[in-house]
Amino acid sequence: MEENNLKTAKTENAGTVFISQEESGINLYPHQITAFDRMTKRIVNSEKYPYKGLLVLPTGGGKTLTAARWIGENILDKGIKVLWIAHRHELLEQAKKTFANTLAFKDVFKNKKELKWRIISGIHDMAVNIKPDDDIIFASKDSLRSERSFNYLKNNFLNGQDEIFLVIDEAHHAPAKTYRKLIERIEENVPKFRMLGLTATPIRTQNNEAGYLAKIFPDDMVYDIDLKSLITLGILAEPKFEEIETGQDFKKDLNEEQIRKINDGFDLESIGFDVAKKIADNNERNNLIVNRYIENKEKYGKTIVFAVNKENVIALNTLFHEKGISSDFVMSDTRDASGIHSISSKENKDKIARFRKGGDLDVLINVNILT
Repeated sequence: MEENNLKTAKTENAGTVFISQEESGINLYPHQITAFDRMTKRIVNSEKYPYKGLLVLPTGGGKTLTAARWIGENILDKGIKVLWIAHRHELLEQAKKTFANTLAFKDVFKNKKELKWRIISGIHDMAVNIKPDDDIIFASKDSLRSERSFNYLKNNFLNGQDEIFLVIDEAHHAPAKTYRKLIERIEENVPKFRMLGLTATPIRTQNNEAGYLAKIFPDDMVYDIDLKSLITLGILAEPKFEEIETGQDFKKDLNEEQIRKINDGFDLESIGFDVAKKIADNNERNNLIVNRYIENKEKYGKTIVFAVNKENVIALNTLFHEKGISSDFVMSDTRDASGIHSISSKENKDKIARFRKGGDLDVLINVNILT
């Protein structure tokens, strides 16, 4: 592997990070330093058990790095095990990479000499392979859902531990029943329980789960800052929006609640499968998107397109190719246009790297990957 300080076990989904005796060179932004101080005061200094709070930073604000560095210094370095839960494979790999590549230095880990990690999901390692000496496990919620899988976690990771620190990435999903059950079971199996949720949008859209987020994280927000503040501070760029009239009216297919959710900035899952399919399959709308890019190619430069769903991605990619534009797509757990093989996590990473490095890709289309 590329990382000089990373030594792996037989599987690439588990390994040991040997802490470098060099400095990490990380300089946190002021808002990250403030978040650090708040977490130390409210989580560590308060000695509150159980603790269940949220760290709220907008996309691009450094949620993963902020939380991971604080956890490295204040939790893992003190010998406390960490379980990091996320609902997407890419999030698990991103978190692991942050610890293994970015943070495995002596200014973060002053006491530990090494860090044993494992990724558990449908495409990574399995719960049966969890070892008692694992320090941090990155796991999808579904990989620990069954009684058998959870028992491996309980017997080989939780057992004998006085304390466990749980992280819920994209914590606005936590009100889902599968998350709630997993959180409850972990808390039941350790004397001291602390949990930190990470999110950019601390809102849950499903009506039947409204109010659950506050119940799951009763200690509220340990720290939050909004997008406008980070733009004002010069940390994030100010987006400039162009609204394009498509001439297509889909409102007739939506009820008032669905329209309100879209206007309030909720994800497009709120509109339902049938309506999403109508939007995705609309040829006039898709052609308008592609032609708009072609007309403004020099102005837009390298462009990321956010699609409605998998069908929309494939339709747009086909149109871009027909127009002679170099494009590709990334998405999770699906099949390509031929319907033959799954798009793997590695393929997604390779395509993103190819786009980022200024290669031959002009357009990268995605569904819920680059958000």
